Amino acid sequence: MRLAIIRGYVTSTVKHPSFEGQRLLLVQPVDGQDRPDGAPQIVLDPFGTALHEKVILCSDGSWARAFLKDPRSPARWWIMGSVDPEGSAVA
Repeated sequence: MRLAIIRGYVTSTVKHPSFEGQRLLLVQPVDGQDRPDGAPQIVLDPFGTALHEKVILCSDGSWARAFLKDPRSPARWWIMGSVDPEGSAVA
């Protein structure tokens, strides 16, 4: 798990079939002081997260594939919750 900030929405005309109808976001992983910590990632968003929101990411690809109902999906990263402005996690 790691923290990230939502930086944008992903639009794609060509994608893996398991991503059809799914919301994909571009996130920037951050450290505890909100400084960039690694390369941006494309993640599944099962919650409808807003731009600039701080979120908790999970790299459990088996959950992502189960959520998509496709055991062959390349999905790995997904948003498992958001962090409210006071710093506590919200699922």
